[in-house]
Amino acid sequence: MFRTFLLPRVLQMIPVLLGLSILIFFLSRIMPGDPVRLALGPEATQEQITQYRHELGLDLPLPQQYSQYMKGLLTGHLGHSLRTNRDVSQDLADSFPATLELVLAAMVIAVGVGVPLGVVAGIRKDKWEDQLTRVVALGGIAMPRFWLGILLQLLFASVFHLLPAIGRGDIHPTQITGLYLLDSLLTGDTPAFWSSLKSILLPAITLSLASLAQIMRLTRSNMIEETRRDYILASTAYGVPRLLIVAKYMLKNAFGTTLTTIGLTFGYLLGNAFLVEVVFAWPGMASYGVEAVIGKDFNAVVGVTMVIGVTFLLTNLLVDLIYGWLDPRIKYS
Repeated sequence: MFRTFLLPRVLQMIPVLLGLSILIFFLSRIMPGDPVRLALGPEATQEQITQYRHELGLDLPLPQQYSQYMKGLLTGHLGHSLRTNRDVSQDLADSFPATLELVLAAMVIAVGVGVPLGVVAGIRKDKWEDQLTRVVALGGIAMPRFWLGILLQLLFASVFHLLPAIGRGDIHPTQITGLYLLDSLLTGDTPAFWSSLKSILLPAITLSLASLAQIMRLTRSNMIEETRRDYILASTAYGVPRLLIVAKYMLKNAFGTTLTTIGLTFGYLLGNAFLVEVVFAWPGMASYGVEAVIGKDFNAVVGVTMVIGVTFLLTNLLVDLIYGWLDPRIKYS
């Protein structure tokens, strides 16, 4: 299986990442504004600006700059950040776990709520349950994330004082993976776990709602199609319990298309966490990327984009493997 399926797909990732690096590298270099002047401040002299530009290699032709950047990339060096004065790889190592935790929490909500609601709506077509899910789906798709985030902050933080409005919590666990919920469980730090859980709920719900609606509607349509299959009618005629039919047969066969959407959703959430992190002051990679764009920190912009690209491709590869496990009719060869 590795030689016929996994290895070719891994090799196909190389030209995709190469094309992404070329595109984002040159786009970041032609952004308006002078990054060196922004980094040194308005009182910097022309000699200081020229010297700093030379130290960063920005006085070289763009192809030569890209060549040097790729050499550093192959050794794990993503360039120097003009804003933090650190290597971009160090900044991403510090900020990526927060974004990953937020995206994973949003995925758990989107899948854990969207799939069951879609199943109920599919087997209760045109009933009140189905009508209710339509309202949820319409609201989830139509509401802008920043507006929903502010609304949740006003309701749960300002009015009812149930959840914090910003940040990752007041109590931080001993960092092992950088994922506060996981680290607090690994270290047995219960106060840190509850603090982290309460802090992540509002941004995760805000980020997940649109994806939840999409997964729910797709699961519903797939379940409706499965109810018309001959094997479902035969199983019902033989007296197989309805719950067993839904859980063991219908859901597994209907979940294939939904799984593909879930894989795409992970990359979608990772690339669209920017607004949510800004609204909730979440100290993640997306917030870091927004600040990099504002400050024209091009190495940071390229680094954030490459991390999102690699994560998106690896997620799709994992989905392909799971899809083949769910549907034995798919041959890896």
